[in-house]
Amino acid sequence: MSNSILNRVQMFLTEANKASVGVSSTIVNEFGEACKDAFKKRFTEQYDRTFRTRMSNIGRPLCQLQMEKSGAEAEPMPYNFKMRNLFGDMIEAAAVAILKASGVKVDDTQKKVKYKFDDKTEIEGTYDIKIQNNIYDIKSASPWAFENKFGDNGGFDAIQKEDSFGYVPQGYLYANAEKTDFAGWIAINKSTGEWAVTETPLADQKHSSDAIKKAKDNMDALNSNAPFKRLFKDEEEFFNRKATGNKILPLSCRFCSYKKPCWGDKLKHLPQQQSKALTPKWVWYTEVTNPREEDGHTK
Repeated sequence: MSNSILNRVQMFLTEANKASVGVSSTIVNEFGEACKDAFKKRFTEQYDRTFRTRMSNIGRPLCQLQMEKSGAEAEPMPYNFKMRNLFGDMIEAAAVAILKASGVKVDDTQKKVKYKFDDKTEIEGTYDIKIQNNIYDIKSASPWAFENKFGDNGGFDAIQKEDSFGYVPQGYLYANAEKTDFAGWIAINKSTGEWAVTETPLADQKHSSDAIKKAKDNMDALNSNAPFKRLFKDEEEFFNRKATGNKILPLSCRFCSYKKPCWGDKLKHLPQQQSKALTPKWVWYTEVTNPREEDGHTK
């Protein structure tokens, strides 16, 4: 079904490049209302920092959830934080409108659901879209994430292997709450507007049961205040395909807001130590045994 969805969208957008495609006033108005709601949510409502487990976060690494629950100091939000979130909201609204306008059969959108585990523990969430009775999650993706997770170099295995945002349990929780299948992700490259539809292996129910188990294990650990344990180890740095002797944060930790309290004083943000560029990229180091000459750039 993913090819059918993508083909319809691509055909619609191709035709829209040539001439007016005649979108219904209902779709236009729904898109406008979604954008207004997004702006209101991001700029007129108080940001609530109260920790809650929900379908969209319970699949994240347990150590990150424990840090957040404990009230550890998170990195300050950059000034463009709300703009980034607003862009994501508006891309999602545009995706829904384009899917409908292209003739894709959309059953429901933005529906609040609740899933009850075997022990009657409950968790809530709001799924993005149901298409022909299958749940899809819509993601606005950076160029790197689009290519390496959702695009030609990605796929379900790539997402599952490095799932620090908990995308896999999130999707399966939505689907199990609706007693249907999680079919995958509809991703839009937020820099280029390209689309990808990334399928899950629908025939393999083990992925669903594993995802539900991970979510339940995380909930149990949080509810019982299990001892904190960092789940990731630092890794060797490579530059020009050669080991530098330095160690850096693993990918799963680089985007975590709690990396500083988690890794402590050993964590240093430095220019790439082997680069001779005038403006080298900055890297999160945990150990520097082969330093950059005349460094002085720690921050």
